[in-house]
Amino acid sequence: MNDVGDRERAFWDQHVRPLAHLVRAYERGPGGNTRALLDAVEPTVGARVLDFACGAGITAAFLAQRGARVTGLDISPTSIERARELAEHLGLTIEFVIGELTPTTFPPHSFDAIVGRYALHHVDLRVIAPIFNEILVPGGSGVFLETMGLNPLLNSSRRLAGRWGIASYGSDDERPIERSDLRILERNLGAVQLHIGKMQFLRIFDRNVLRFRHRRASALLGRLDDGMARLGLGVLSYNQIVKVVKPAATH
Repeated sequence: MNDVGDRERAFWDQHVRPLAHLVRAYERGPGGNTRALLDAVEPTVGARVLDFACGAGITAAFLAQRGARVTGLDISPTSIERARELAEHLGLTIEFVIGELTPTTFPPHSFDAIVGRYALHHVDLRVIAPIFNEILVPGGSGVFLETMGLNPLLNSSRRLAGRWGIASYGSDDERPIERSDLRILERNLGAVQLHIGKMQFLRIFDRNVLRFRHRRASALLGRLDDGMARLGLGVLSYNQIVKVVKPAATH
């Protein structure tokens, strides 16, 4: 594992949520963007799905709840341990694997779909996208809920994170998905589709600056975000669903 992988593993080993927190999150059900992610993978009953960078297993649990045959992969042993605890607690059958995704991790055509929740912006897609292509069946899909770098204003504000009272989230090596990353996915898998489940623009200001401390302000900013979504301004959202479909085999 390289230095970046070592740092990512150490970071996520230290940031695993308690089991009780995960159980409550599962019982509440997926939020707007996660629900949109799950819906974009349908149909899931009986489908072989890889939850890439699965973390503590909450997305894998939602997928298994929908009838998918799920494999979760993550570099963090502590996260995988917690994911197994969660699956056992919920009575769900999920396979979990510790490690990086390499060309030999899974045989070709192992999965009908690959899912990732805030995963791609932690990896080098020049390395990972060709592996996705290899392990997906023809016609299989990749669906990812991602932190995006398509909004210049939000890109500028990221540089202020951790200063002047502005909250910082995530690891030091992550970076938002940019147009160049989308082109890598297109070259390796197919045309990229972008959509949102819940607009995250002014809500990001609320999270990082106001820290959700003012209920009325949160409600107003949320309504403004929703209005922007209705106007078709989803491209400005910090979080978006990225979907690619591998071309079906031709005879």
